[in-house]
Amino acid sequence: MINAEEHPFFMFVIDHEFEENQVKAFLNMLGVFSCRIKGEDISTFYQNDQLFSQFNFPLDKLYASEQPTLEELKSVVAKIFYQEFELEYLLCSLKKQCIQMEVCDFLLQRLKIDLK
Repeated sequence: MINAEEHPFFMFVIDHEFEENQVKAFLNMLGVFSCRIKGEDISTFYQNDQLFSQFNFPLDKLYASEQPTLEELKSVVAKIFYQEFELEYLLCSLKKQCIQMEVCDFLLQRLKIDLK
């Protein structure tokens, strides 16, 4: 049994019946976002091209050197999970589970700015 308080993202995954390849692609995409935010080399993620390509990502955009945007996150989420979610809820569930916290903070900050 998974404790929802300790693992909110995994509960989100289970509740929505996501497949393993969807979760892997999403978590890898967050890794790419992390590198882009920090200005680090993303070439290690090129090995995931096959994982990403099954969701029809424009890889040139995913591997761009500029910082990720909320629109890009929305697009990626819709392509991986075939639906849209409340981004704040998704990002907070990831952050509470200590998954890519810097990426979550960056995107949550962008979300706050956009809401103003």
